[in-house]
Amino acid sequence: MKKYIPTLFFFMVSIFIIQSCSLQKQDESMKVISINKTVNKNIPGYEICNSFTLQKIDVVKYFTLAKEVDGHEFHSEAIILPCKYQGSINVNGSVLQWQVNSGGAGYLYNKKINKAYLCKVTCCKSSPSLC
Repeated sequence: MKKYIPTLFFFMVSIFIIQSCSLQKQDESMKVISINKTVNKNIPGYEICNSFTLQKIDVVKYFTLAKEVDGHEFHSEAIILPCKYQGSINVNGSVLQWQVNSGGAGYLYNKKINKAYLCKVTCCKSSPSLC
């Protein structure tokens, strides 16, 4: 059993390095231009929004790790709470509007693009304030 430990360690480190490089490559193609938090205080329970914080790097991480889903899956699984961050983002040279709601639902859109995202397991582990 002890002879397999170095191999297992090497394998785990390799996966970590590959995943880190993949995220870095994605990060280079996205740049958050603006970010703004909105809280709807007319909805009961809005106090939960106090713990929901995102920075520009978190937005890039979200759209790198969240799963793009179709409208049916989004509407059946999305949890929309009274707080969200929104703004604009440059993705591969195209300026899009973005929105990330506490609860893990998100959007990327402009006049031609309308994509919905859900923060699933990997995303939630990376950004616990979302889920």
